Amino acid sequence: MLAAKLPFKEFTSLLNPHSRRIVAGIALSAIGRGMTLSLLMVYLHDMRGFTTSFGGLLMAWGALFGIACTAPLGALVDRIGPKIVMVVGLVISGASAISFAHVTTQTHAFIAMTLFALGGQCVWPSQTVILTRVTPEEDRPKIFGFNFMLMNLGLGVGGFISSILIRENSIFSYQIMYWLDGATYLVFLFFVWGLNTPHAGKYVAKEHEPEKGSYRELFKIRELSILTFGGIILLTFGYGPLQSGLPIYATQYLDLAPNWLGIIFGVNTFAIVAFQPLVLRLIENHSKYSALISVAIIWALSWLAVGVSPYLSMLMAGIALCLSQLIFAFGEMVHAPTSPALMQELTPEHIRGRASALMSLQWGISGIAGPAIAGVMIGAHLEQLWVVLMAVGVLLPIPFFALLKREKEVREKS
Repeated sequence: MLAAKLPFKEFTSLLNPHSRRIVAGIALSAIGRGMTLSLLMVYLHDMRGFTTSFGGLLMAWGALFGIACTAPLGALVDRIGPKIVMVVGLVISGASAISFAHVTTQTHAFIAMTLFALGGQCVWPSQTVILTRVTPEEDRPKIFGFNFMLMNLGLGVGGFISSILIRENSIFSYQIMYWLDGATYLVFLFFVWGLNTPHAGKYVAKEHEPEKGSYRELFKIRELSILTFGGIILLTFGYGPLQSGLPIYATQYLDLAPNWLGIIFGVNTFAIVAFQPLVLRLIENHSKYSALISVAIIWALSWLAVGVSPYLSMLMAGIALCLSQLIFAFGEMVHAPTSPALMQELTPEHIRGRASALMSLQWGISGIAGPAIAGVMIGAHLEQLWVVLMAVGVLLPIPFFALLKREKEVREKS
């Protein structure tokens, strides 16, 4: 832990008054999400009487609506500035949490989920643009990584709080969590409202820059298009199936007790909180493309650990899944600071809101495709083939990242 504490202090020193507000707000809102998001299906089914199939449909609607909002909201950030969009998004997110606390009908549930997706797509690109603008380019991977670590810490704290607050057959205990979730967004809103910097407003173009941008201009950046395509593949086979497929694989195929899930994903969270600063120190002098290649390899090794679990005793199978999430966490710790920093680095200032939207789109597509593949293959009793497909699929973007790395090296030499 001593090795982790030293860089931790170094990264906190990089925060300025503006980035400190954003990072603190993200960590606080993560506590709220940690209390509610993982229990949403349970709440809707056990407390509100909705069917499991309706819950799945609701989650799919949220993901699809979020994808539909990505492009226009990214453009809006560029057009009017990230602060205004973020303030509106935090109000909507808070309203969504309060709505879930009092949901009684399917229509009401769809409205709450729509607000949740809309608010999230307002906040995500806005906070990324603000953090990028207020942080020197050489420090951005560290800030994004530090932010990821605090977000995971917040999710873990939120999950712990929910385990204390939840009472069996008590709808009021669930409502308290959603009220607290809504409150965290309002406090975050207070932090953002107090931002007093031109970096939070509309970007003022310099003499040599165009007044307005477009997605057409964004996609003309060849490196960015290749990076986005590779990112979608990486997340679809790496991250997308994790929260949906792995729990089913563990409890239904391996017949592990449900309480193993808390241990398995707890290992992941603990590793990120404990080792993120150390990982940032290890990757800071390496190419970002090399870092993404390492993410693919690390996540493939993680799926390999999942693949050997059926051939072990039940106890050892559980330990194998814990090991898989420990390995996976190191891939996350490399990906979280690298990918957004690289996306912003490749993008001119006046269209960085759109670039952040592209990053959000990667997560949105993988969040639908990954669980869909897992559901179909596990439902067809092709569990081991599913694991093999994930392990192989996550390696597919390596040639794209290697190509971009080689082209950058050629440009630098010339």
